[in-house]
Amino acid sequence: MVMSAIDTTDRQKRLVDMLAYVQKQKEVNDQNKKVQEDAINESLSAKKRKTSSTTSKPCMTKPKSALPEYHFNTDKTCNTLELPLRPEVEVRPYQREALEAIVDKSDPDPANHTARSGIIVLPCGAGKTLTSILVASALQKPVLVVCSTIIAAEQFSKEFLRFTTLMASKTGMFAGAKKWPYNGPSGVLFTTYTMLVENKNRTVDSKRMTSFIDKTEWGLIILDEVHCVPANNFAKAISKIKAKVRLGLTATMLREDERIGDLETLVGPTLYHAKWKELADKGYIAKVICTQVEADMTPNVHRAHESVQTQGNGLLGHGHHLKSLLAILNPKKMQICQRLIQYHESRGDKVLVYCDHIDALKLYADKINRPYIYGGTPTEEARQLLSRFQIDVPETNEELSWNQVAARRSLKAKQISTLFLSRIGDTSLDLPAATVLIQVSSHFGSRRQEAQRLGRVLRAKKRNEKGFYSRFYTLVTNDTHEVTFSEKRRQFLEEDCGYGYQIWKVGEEEEGGWKVEAHRDNSSPDDDEVKTDPITCSVMGSIERPYATEEDEKQLITFLSNLKNYQVEEEEEELALDSGSNNNTTGSKRKR
Repeated sequence: MVMSAIDTTDRQKRLVDMLAYVQKQKEVNDQNKKVQEDAINESLSAKKRKTSSTTSKPCMTKPKSALPEYHFNTDKTCNTLELPLRPEVEVRPYQREALEAIVDKSDPDPANHTARSGIIVLPCGAGKTLTSILVASALQKPVLVVCSTIIAAEQFSKEFLRFTTLMASKTGMFAGAKKWPYNGPSGVLFTTYTMLVENKNRTVDSKRMTSFIDKTEWGLIILDEVHCVPANNFAKAISKIKAKVRLGLTATMLREDERIGDLETLVGPTLYHAKWKELADKGYIAKVICTQVEADMTPNVHRAHESVQTQGNGLLGHGHHLKSLLAILNPKKMQICQRLIQYHESRGDKVLVYCDHIDALKLYADKINRPYIYGGTPTEEARQLLSRFQIDVPETNEELSWNQVAARRSLKAKQISTLFLSRIGDTSLDLPAATVLIQVSSHFGSRRQEAQRLGRVLRAKKRNEKGFYSRFYTLVTNDTHEVTFSEKRRQFLEEDCGYGYQIWKVGEEEEGGWKVEAHRDNSSPDDDEVKTDPITCSVMGSIERPYATEEDEKQLITFLSNLKNYQVEEEEEELALDSGSNNNTTGSKRKR
């Protein structure tokens, strides 16, 4: 069919109109789509702003405490206790910040001043005790102080009398054989966790003191070493005490059983947490050089170690304990420990040596001829040893009178420069004279124990002297379980506390000492005068080395192989089972 010119023109016109219509519809659709997209984006933005506002809101509110806020100025249920600080007491800035985190006096009306329950985390030696006394002084109400050991309770009592005008008659003690309340309607009572635990065998005096604690309306309960509280017996005992404010103190918010989270329910949230390294950089606590000293076993001990069968024994079986003892008592390790002690004593340092295993502790102390304290040491003997350790008679070039010379000789005869400690020394010991710590064995990979032991040398009196560093040595026997456990503990100090580690790999013996391959990290200070001298230098005076001959080593192996019962010191929570006894020792031990 032939189309006319008119039809062709008409058809083209219709196509053009159709294309125009399609183009117009496309533009309308694109515009509608853009409007919809803009609406969706606006909706999402609004939702995001709302979510952001919602999630940031809890940061503006205070974390919930275990007890309600306490309006201490208007409370009439608790008696008033006048507890002013002595005028010469110097409060550090971070202690003031910690106080303000607990006690809120921002309102101009004193009736609205409040105190909250919670936890303060400060490094050992940073003044946790004084910080808690600041809180007690602000509240002016009866105070119950709960410590982990008898010696710690006694030290806390002395600090209250030192920092405040409180009279001794206003203090009471319920720890060990000491059982008396304070005089008058209000005061401060010091006790231990174990004394608070229910026990059917309580003495008459213990029952009287327990009744006194239960009946008293306490304004403040101070929980020293608060990481102990989650233990079942302790938690139950603390929860029964009527207190308006619970204040927990610790250097380490750590428990290897992961029950540290229970503290928020039992005590309250962490309200103040100071960083270790920051306080050290400002001179509030000592700077520390941490060193891991690695040594191989001697051939005889290595063969004995490899021959021990541990299959099916578990971590607490006979085989495991024997392998542990062989690693701890590695003769080369003992000789290095002896050398470190000899070197640092010659420099005027005070040395603490830690060993968890009681059998090994006694052998170390005997062979190196230094005193020791463990769970079975009577409290009075332990107290005297700690007091003698604190005696420091520095060298002087001044001309002295005969009386002064005689006095110095008397003090030097009493002073102890090195003290061996078991796990009983991990917490609550105030030993500001200590400048060096040597760890020859530990409780598996416990991070808390590592931090607590490091804290023993953070108090060092010499911390502000130019170029002074405290020393923290960990002695490890190669190719044993000690290496694995040490790695876990070391990682915690590096990542959580900010302390670097240097590694000394001790090699063959040479004249005067041993060859050492030293690996220093970036945190190692350039002004360290000691370096590897303790191991490599020659020390004047000949001292018999422990287990220096093959015959001595064989006798050691035979002795350890014949041990039937291994003495293992208990954890703090296990001591709760012994709370009602009149045991006058610093702690206890059990045999396996």
